[in-house]
Amino acid sequence: MKIKRAIVKNYRNLKSIDVTLGSIVTLIGENNSGKSNFLRALSIPLSSDDSGNSKRLSWHDINRDAKEAYYTFLSDNKASILDGSLSVEQLLPVLPEVTIKLYFQPNENEHYNVSDILCEDEAEQWLGGIYYRFFVSKPEELLGRVRCILSSDSYNERTKMSLLPMEMFSFSITVPGKGNKISYETLASFRSVELPAERDSFASNSDKLGSKALTDLLQKGLTPDSQVKIEEKYTEFFDIIREEGKLDTVLNWQDYSEIPNAQEFFQEISILPNMPQMSSIIGSVRLGYENDNMFTQGLGHRNLVLMSVILNSYINKERDISFRLMTIEEPEAHLCSSNIQLMISLISIFGKKNSYTQIVYSTHNAEFVIKIGIGNVVVFHTGSAFNLGKELTDAEQDYLSANPNTDIFKLFYSRKAVLVEGITEELLIKSYLQTRTDLSEIKVISFHKGFTKIIDIWKKINIGTKNRLGIVRDSDDQPKAQADHEKRQDEQVIVRTTQGYTLETDIVSSNYELLRSKYGEEYGWSTMTADEIQKDWRDNRKSDFMLRICHDMLNGELDAFVLPPHIQQIVDFMQGGANDC
Repeated sequence: MKIKRAIVKNYRNLKSIDVTLGSIVTLIGENNSGKSNFLRALSIPLSSDDSGNSKRLSWHDINRDAKEAYYTFLSDNKASILDGSLSVEQLLPVLPEVTIKLYFQPNENEHYNVSDILCEDEAEQWLGGIYYRFFVSKPEELLGRVRCILSSDSYNERTKMSLLPMEMFSFSITVPGKGNKISYETLASFRSVELPAERDSFASNSDKLGSKALTDLLQKGLTPDSQVKIEEKYTEFFDIIREEGKLDTVLNWQDYSEIPNAQEFFQEISILPNMPQMSSIIGSVRLGYENDNMFTQGLGHRNLVLMSVILNSYINKERDISFRLMTIEEPEAHLCSSNIQLMISLISIFGKKNSYTQIVYSTHNAEFVIKIGIGNVVVFHTGSAFNLGKELTDAEQDYLSANPNTDIFKLFYSRKAVLVEGITEELLIKSYLQTRTDLSEIKVISFHKGFTKIIDIWKKINIGTKNRLGIVRDSDDQPKAQADHEKRQDEQVIVRTTQGYTLETDIVSSNYELLRSKYGEEYGWSTMTADEIQKDWRDNRKSDFMLRICHDMLNGELDAFVLPPHIQQIVDFMQGGANDC
């Protein structure tokens, strides 16, 4: 079973999120884009606190825009609120509330797990649903409270929290589309485990999740025969304590007593085994590595061991569990490259072996994106989100995953990124940028032909920012492809194509005399025309000569070198120039 779809509204910076999810879900985005808030939102309906406090939210958990719309409404309608002419029905549409809907897709043999939460409108698909709602339960009382506050002499515009008091909020958990309240017994079979980014000290503290997971893992492995053996060994251990402790010599009051039966009384005093609960015995076990305590290990090892123990503890399904959600912030925390590969393998294998636990994690590491799968990626940007699996075709996903130079974070989140079609453009532009310290912010990424889908996704992620994207293309005598790219240009995106057939043509055209005088004797170009030089370059010296140009440029031997016009225009645009299409 898995959460197939999640809809979150007005939770923190998540104004309105509606995304589909896979068995393993990778969340990517810049800091403060909403990833951690989404992880928390998924867990709220599944939290198991009997008191309900974990499901209660605070004033700060409600989306800021939703609150501002409410406060603006109160300000605009202050007069009608004070004179009593504003009705509760008029207030209802602007009352802020947080809603979280989770839709579960069971496997063929798990239909019974969603029978109590079956969604009415999608019953034919056997979708289960849990609908969490945090809302003002008695709006008429709130309106009366607001009227009193607005009429008070002590009221001012900064006392906003009193106009939206949390004690007037309640939460409910129902079946979407039906409104049926979900029983505690049913909800208890849907659980969540949250691993926040701050998990580094788990190994040195018995209260941390790592110790609990280890205890659970060990206890699951104990058979009845194993428990008998442990009890036998405990009795042997106790016999040693009794013998070495010499109770008969410690309690020797009979030697000093004048009472005749003293010796008989004191001889009957004994110590007996006090076999503790099995969980108590196992709970004293601590994690270690190479015979050392975990607290002596580095943070990376701690993180890796924690994840391996927890995942192993959840491999086998518990009988009273229908579904478990595991949310993880930055599984790559403190890991070196080789241990990142181990972590990716752990998560990938777990996702294949466990059908009732779904992993949703946030990451800033490109390998977790590419190796787990582009189709599993949900992209976040300033509180909005979309699924790459929905945005890209299977072929496009395979292409993006197979491109060895793709750093998806650099591609989508650099403030200034330039995409090029091959190694020669990448070498040239990077070398030029190294000679200009004022251009160090520009990232150059080698990509193959066909940038249209990438441009569309980039614009969707970066809308409303000051980030810029440049596209460097070869003409290749493909006017239709050129037009298709150029129509995507705007104030954030610039597309420029070579004037000649390829890059080499334009370089020679802009630097003919320089190339002929500096390299003519060495390469036999002294008497060649511009067309002959660029043809010889393309046919015989493709990458070698570009490396030579880059080397000489970095050494300050090509100060007179002129960038081809299409590249220079992109560089100018990155510096803040206008895109004159």
